[in-house]
Amino acid sequence: MKTPALPARLLKTHYIIPALVAAIIVPLVVSGFVWAHKGVTVVVDGQTAYYKTQADTVGELLDEVSLELAEGDVVSPSLSQPLVDASTVIIRHAIPVTIDCGGDIIELRVIGSTVADALVAAGLDPSLGLRVSPTVDTVLSPDMRIIATDVFLRIVQEEVAIDFDTQVESDPKLALGSRRVIREGVAGRATRIYEVMVVGGEEGARTLKEEVVLAEPVDEIIAAGTMRVAKNIPVSRGATTSKPAPKEGDRLTVTATAYTPWDAGCGGISVINSRISRYKIPEGWGIVAVDPSVIPLGTKVYVPGYGYAVAADTGGAIKGNKIDVCYWAGGESVAHSAAMTWGRRTVSITILH
Repeated sequence: MKTPALPARLLKTHYIIPALVAAIIVPLVVSGFVWAHKGVTVVVDGQTAYYKTQADTVGELLDEVSLELAEGDVVSPSLSQPLVDASTVIIRHAIPVTIDCGGDIIELRVIGSTVADALVAAGLDPSLGLRVSPTVDTVLSPDMRIIATDVFLRIVQEEVAIDFDTQVESDPKLALGSRRVIREGVAGRATRIYEVMVVGGEEGARTLKEEVVLAEPVDEIIAAGTMRVAKNIPVSRGATTSKPAPKEGDRLTVTATAYTPWDAGCGGISVINSRISRYKIPEGWGIVAVDPSVIPLGTKVYVPGYGYAVAADTGGAIKGNKIDVCYWAGGESVAHSAAMTWGRRTVSITILH
């Protein structure tokens, strides 16, 4: 046996430890990469494939396996969803087809498998017995041309009303619970252009293509009273009803409404004071607006529910057998509340002599 050129040396401890560490780490790293791979099932238009991947999301997986998507394609779950082991990703490619509806051409990408699916996607009902070529149960193929001979598109133009909104504003001068229209709402107008699918002579689905506003709507504004009236303050009238009705006089049936001096165009309380002075209206009597050709100014009358009054005012809307009773006692808010309570009614008044 040949003698070694150099004497044999024992391995020292500081050489053994790194070797052992490397022997342990390398298998762990390798097994870690194997463990990091996820098993994912991908179903593309009904065809199934299985992949091992380290992708973190659905989108990264599709990039990794070179699966391209086009407009209209459907992916579930979405591209941003994270992948886990044993995930299933479903992809359905949209099929480009052309539908000829009586000369009107519709190009679309269809998620489906038959001509019937394409008709539904175009807004047509295949159950109506359309004359279609190829037949409704034909399997779709890319760039297929489908002809529907009794279907066409019609353009329809209509003028429509645009509803107005209602704004409610608080009015501290108006009694709580009372409401008054400050401005009447006005509906707007618009022209709408629709594309209408006509099938077998019957109008089908409508698609709004354009809307042109001809007149903007005007919002209605309503004042809502917020003032609380003390319970010990009576609802005041321009006249008092405590006196008994007269036993003599001419009867006249009229339509009676109510107003206050603070209504638009009425001039305020100073006008009432002027009329009281001019017509020498007795204390506790009221004022009514009349049509002088029916009831001459200065005539004394009795109005059931209102009391004794003098015809001391007129109004543009007071024509024929109509009167307007005036409320002013108690101030603006109380008078407004009383006038609204009166509303509009038919009464038989007594004309005094």
